[in-house]
Amino acid sequence: MEVGVLVPGGAQERTAIPVLKDQAPASAGAQRVLIVDDDARLRDLLCTVLTPLDCDIVQAGSGEEALTVLLERQVAVIVLDINMPGMDGFETAQLIRDVDELASTPIIFLTGQAEAGDLHRGYDLGAVDFLVKPVGRQVFYAKVKALLELDQSFARLRSEAAKLHEEQMQAARAAEIRQRDELAITRRREKLTNIFAEASIDLPSLERTIVTELSQMFDAECVLRLPTPDHGWHESLSHNESRGALELLQALMAGTDAETVARAANYDTVMVEELTARSQRFGVVCIGRADGPRFTETEAALFRGASAAAALAISNATLYRVQAEYAAVMQATGDAILAVDVSGVIRSCNKAAVSLFSTGPDTDALLGRSICDLAVDAERGRMQEQLDDALTTRQEVSLEMTLAAHDGRHVEVMITLSPIGDSVDLLVAVVVHDLTEIKHAQTEIRHLASHDPLTDLANRRQLTDRLATLARDRTTAADLVALVYVDVNHFKAVNDTYGHDTGDELLLAVATRLRSAVDEDTLVCRIGGDEFVVVLEDVPSSAAAVASGDRILELVQGQPVHCGSAVLQPSISMGISCLGATAHTPEELLTQADMAMFEAKKNQSQVCVLYTDAIGSRQQGKVNLRTEVVEAIARSDLRIVYQPIVNCETNTTFGVEALLRWRVGGVEIPAGEIVALAEDAGQAARLGRWVLTRSFTDYASLGRDDLKLHVNVSPEQVVDCTFLEHLFSTTRDSSIAADNVCLELTERAFYGDPKPAHIALRSARDHGFSLAMDDFGVEYASLTNLMHVPVNWLKIDRSFIADVLDNERTQRLVHSQIAVAECMQVGLIAEGVESRRQADWLRDAGCVLQQGFLYSHPLEVTDLGGYLDSVE
Repeated sequence: MEVGVLVPGGAQERTAIPVLKDQAPASAGAQRVLIVDDDARLRDLLCTVLTPLDCDIVQAGSGEEALTVLLERQVAVIVLDINMPGMDGFETAQLIRDVDELASTPIIFLTGQAEAGDLHRGYDLGAVDFLVKPVGRQVFYAKVKALLELDQSFARLRSEAAKLHEEQMQAARAAEIRQRDELAITRRREKLTNIFAEASIDLPSLERTIVTELSQMFDAECVLRLPTPDHGWHESLSHNESRGALELLQALMAGTDAETVARAANYDTVMVEELTARSQRFGVVCIGRADGPRFTETEAALFRGASAAAALAISNATLYRVQAEYAAVMQATGDAILAVDVSGVIRSCNKAAVSLFSTGPDTDALLGRSICDLAVDAERGRMQEQLDDALTTRQEVSLEMTLAAHDGRHVEVMITLSPIGDSVDLLVAVVVHDLTEIKHAQTEIRHLASHDPLTDLANRRQLTDRLATLARDRTTAADLVALVYVDVNHFKAVNDTYGHDTGDELLLAVATRLRSAVDEDTLVCRIGGDEFVVVLEDVPSSAAAVASGDRILELVQGQPVHCGSAVLQPSISMGISCLGATAHTPEELLTQADMAMFEAKKNQSQVCVLYTDAIGSRQQGKVNLRTEVVEAIARSDLRIVYQPIVNCETNTTFGVEALLRWRVGGVEIPAGEIVALAEDAGQAARLGRWVLTRSFTDYASLGRDDLKLHVNVSPEQVVDCTFLEHLFSTTRDSSIAADNVCLELTERAFYGDPKPAHIALRSARDHGFSLAMDDFGVEYASLTNLMHVPVNWLKIDRSFIADVLDNERTQRLVHSQIAVAECMQVGLIAEGVESRRQADWLRDAGCVLQQGFLYSHPLEVTDLGGYLDSVE
């Protein structure tokens, strides 16, 4: 470039002086100092001062000469005299500053006198300092040295800046290269994404496309592993028959780490990526080259991108499948499902909604209608409020309401309003669940909770609630509430004889007659299997209650009942108690009426029995006895006595029967009552075990193997799971032979399901024990028992023997029993023989084995030995 320089020839005239661009220093790495002064001596002196500095010093005697030097050399510091002939220092400095390359070179002005105007002008021209002649050596040296050090710092900065610039240029070039590579990768990934998207609807096709495209793109084997719904895995291989693909699959199954897979497959290079999209892991994709080149960073980046595209495609295919499944479920569900917009307009619905709310099969009939229009008139405002609430809070809302079906029916439903979507396209999913069946079921459940399922009468729960209310609301002593407790007599025998269906028909007939015998608002309940209760309110007196009870009893028992093929005569026992008379709480009322009913049943009363304190005392005594019998069994306070069984022809003792006795307060309790008390207390099996053990011990102490020991067993004892085990072990412990023991049982043992008793008794018979049917022909005799139970003996009950001499009908019955025994080839024993005439008649009829007071009263074991000795 060229700049204008003032020359001494004229103030306005300028000469173009070329400035060299590349100015090499005098010595490599040395800095230059230019000293400009018209005084040569001063210049030499200044050079001498600067000699210690490691720099080159150049002299110029005028401004023109200084400019020439600057054209040829690069200097670090200029020392310039102001007052020089021709071009002075200021003009020279101005020309230097006009050149860009020299504009920043520091200038130190030398002057003989420093005037204020010169200082200002010099600093305006960029001077860094002024030195007044004569110049101090130390000052001059220090200032030049400082400027040189500053120039060195600037040089370093310029070098670092140039280096940084170069690095930036290289980074920019690398970024440009990466951008081109990324653009290429993006284009290839977009191509893959488009290819994957085309196959994304069908998941199997998508899997095949993924492995094929990746295999071709990278010229490598490809394996894709995706989980199956049954928690297994499904694999797709790029080349199904390729040995390399199979090895890669086996290696991938060993682990998903790339190095692990590469080692396991003996591959030089492997890439593995987990397929993850929408925060969900879908599987693993792996590519590998057995012999090819290693994958580059660009290929690795492309593989990651392709894997991301594959994961997204798999996610889309999975979502499509799930959406299709959801759509199928929504259409198949029985609940009506609708989608409505923020204004409540129906946008879509399923078949159930169309079936419920539309007259035809077309969904268009519902689309565009307001969801509020489906509600009955009284519920539309509430529907709109709940819809607005769901949209405002973005929370699910559930409510019960009534909707109008297409045929005008009012349908009780449960509606759930669930906001879905975002603010741009916010919808509300409306699920309508028909509650008709549920409401009906709830009504049925409430009814069943308070009614008997067989008779549809009120049950015990409703009775308890009503009695509690009556007890709370009874205000005057004159108002009585009578409770009539009804029990069907011999109901178990009906079930056992005719079957449970016939028993149910009998109960239904009794329930119907009880219901018809009282007013409509009178509470009639069934509280047990064959037990009923009638609650009579506002009864004027106990006598009136009894009269009402008698009228009910007469109506129930008045006519026979046709139950299937059987005709039965209903028989009931009734007891009454009155709230406000003898009872003061519902509990007392029930208990007292129950006691009165048992009193009627025990006495076979044909009238309704009113509870009295005497009845309560007797029942309480029975309760006390039940408690005492448990303690008596535990303490072995019971006794066994023995009554001989005699052969009336030979007058020899055939055997003895063990009879249970218990004395309480000086009163002897009969064996039958003891057994009944034990059964009520749940101690029948325990009592039976005690009787067997004691009687076997007593029998063994007699030492009479020629006698038979007859022992009574109760029905509960026979069916007890420990019966046979205890029987056999007691026999062994007593060292008596089983064929010396006869087990006596009544036909009560075969009530209900007789099979358990049959099995137990046959087992005892097989072990050598004899069996006897006690009280044969009494109560509910059934000849079928003789078919299933291998009895050895039949015992004629004492009730027949008592009338056998005077009653021809009884004589025929006894003859028939003797005939049955002969036909069955079993022995026969008569009980209750008290006179010689009875004994002779029985002997002549064919029954020679007899027992009774004629021969001996029951004897204590201590007296039995003496008796046996006396009769021999």
